Amino acid sequence: MKLASFNVFKKQPKKSDQAHLCALAESRFKVDQFTNTNSFTKGKVLQPRVLAICEDSIKIIAHDESEIFEEIAWLQIQQFNLKDNWTEWEIVLKDKRKFFFKCDKAFEIHLATDHILDGLISNNRTNDFRNTEF
Repeated sequence: MKLASFNVFKKQPKKSDQAHLCALAESRFKVDQFTNTNSFTKGKVLQPRVLAICEDSIKIIAHDESEIFEEIAWLQIQQFNLKDNWTEWEIVLKDKRKFFFKCDKAFEIHLATDHILDGLISNNRTNDFRNTEF
């Protein structure tokens, strides 16, 4: 007799997702974004958001996943900062704008960005090697 098995950990797509957002499901993190009218300082109001870490960019999405508020290309990013408490994460852009987030999984977000960047750097090196003529 064969028992049916299922994967408890497999994420199911959300029915409320927009078609263009469905591809981001595996890289989404629920976060709270510190917001303020001044984009250069850390705000005091927390807004629920979804942060999507993708190959082409980082996307800040509405908590109900109905719209993308900001799409940040990797080339725009100067640095990431994981705060000492490991629950706050910051994106600093080359134009000096900053985005602040609070999440219990901030360390996992930081690792996800490292993973994507490592892959992009590896692909770039491989492509450079292929384009080099001897």
